[in-house]
Amino acid sequence: MEHNHEMLAADQRHLLRSSRNISYVQKSIVESMVNSVITVSNAVFYMINEAQGPQNLNFIRKDAYDYLGRIKKQTKVENGDASALLLPFINKSNKESNFYWNVQLDDDNRVMNFFLRDSRCEADYEFFDETESSFELLFKTFLNSMNGKQPETIFTNQCQAMMNAIETIFPHSHHRLCQWHINQNAPSHLGSLNGDSSFKRLWNKCMTHCESEEEFESTWSIMIDEYNLSGHKWLNGMYTLRYKWATAFSNHKFSAGLLATSRSEVTNAVLKRSRNSAISLYDFVVNYEKIQQSWREKEKAEDTRCHHKKAPTILKNNPMLNSAVDIYTLTVYKLFELEFINSLNMRFIEMPLDFSAVSLDFKVKSHDENSRVVRHVLFNKETTEVKCSCQKFESMGILCKHILMVFNFMNVNYIPKPYSKKRLMKNAKNRVLVDDFCQQESGSGQESEMVFVNQLMRSTYTLTMRCKSNGDARKKLTEIVEGAREQIDEFFEKLKLDDNGIQEENMVDEMVMQDAAKEKDKAHRLPNA
Repeated sequence: MEHNHEMLAADQRHLLRSSRNISYVQKSIVESMVNSVITVSNAVFYMINEAQGPQNLNFIRKDAYDYLGRIKKQTKVENGDASALLLPFINKSNKESNFYWNVQLDDDNRVMNFFLRDSRCEADYEFFDETESSFELLFKTFLNSMNGKQPETIFTNQCQAMMNAIETIFPHSHHRLCQWHINQNAPSHLGSLNGDSSFKRLWNKCMTHCESEEEFESTWSIMIDEYNLSGHKWLNGMYTLRYKWATAFSNHKFSAGLLATSRSEVTNAVLKRSRNSAISLYDFVVNYEKIQQSWREKEKAEDTRCHHKKAPTILKNNPMLNSAVDIYTLTVYKLFELEFINSLNMRFIEMPLDFSAVSLDFKVKSHDENSRVVRHVLFNKETTEVKCSCQKFESMGILCKHILMVFNFMNVNYIPKPYSKKRLMKNAKNRVLVDDFCQQESGSGQESEMVFVNQLMRSTYTLTMRCKSNGDARKKLTEIVEGAREQIDEFFEKLKLDDNGIQEENMVDEMVMQDAAKEKDKAHRLPNA
């Protein structure tokens, strides 16, 4: 009979959630005013005056902010916009057999997400592994579109949902955590340690400057013990994930020297500048393709520059540098030349005991007396196979100064083929020209399973959409599909019978051959006539 809470005063009842409802007209007014560069506060203040008091407005300022926040997060899809988006996808997939697209719908059959990838994207991915950080729910679609080829290395932030998805969908990829994001996040967990230069030195060493897993473990123990951090929850969590962010555990995997997601962040920024809240899906795709084409034109210009211009070498007649100039792009050559220069600042501290052996073990070190790092270089005289403990080639794809020093000593005056990574060479793009790629695929006469599935699904989808508005057409298409199913069942049944028949024939042939062999063996055992 009595309320279990205090009643609100009459002038406060309009603040109850059940009493608030921003109408369609009010939403339109707020949105129009904000689009006219009027602040939300001023827009609501104006509407309060027009309603002669806040109690007559039926919503508060928070409701206006919430509404504008929702429409900002949602992509506006006008009537017919989704259809306009799908039509060019279908047309392009008909013309380009390897064009891949997919659309995700919500429970009300409204477009939520869409994905597209053309032949050039697949070809680029084939020769240049991606380091994207924001696939999230699109990981599976991305993997399907790339014929199941998993990326070699993936950089992401510490989104747990993303990390879980990568473990499930990309189990064979090397997952790395972005060091920039970690360092941005660290100050909120480290408190007073943020101002301690000695702690920062140890932390940075653990991040990127430990030469081995053993050195990382030693440095981490020193850091934890000196600052009594054994119970620090965030640092303990980071230690558990050390294989994903510390370079000491990652140098054996190729990453092109990347430590962060900066490459994809730049790409995201460019794409964000190409859109606004009012742009349609179709216009967004058109803008995306224009940006993609612009990138490819720049790439083509750089390829042309590499083919028609030779980088000047510091030693004109040096065969190793001449070999590198002929192989590498201009940018990669400069990196290689720097390693070559630095190799001149190295010295042997221990030579192999027996030079007649096939496998030789060199120990090298910088001329800098303060240098503590000793590198082991294993060299095979017969195959010129080489491996350095710094693992620069494994992570960067470029021979390190330690190996170049050993090569010079052993009179290896060229870059052995196994150490010329195709992704870094001038002619890498020759194999991924769009026209050649498409012609080779269409002329081969052998479609991949994915291409077959894509083409047939597009054709079926087109027929279904064409027949959906006519009852007779729907009935006709259903009959055709059912007939096709029966024919396919008969085909596989016949195939099964043929296979069984072949197996039976093979068994009979094998039995005949066995009998003949027995007779022959029996004849050999009979005494001479």
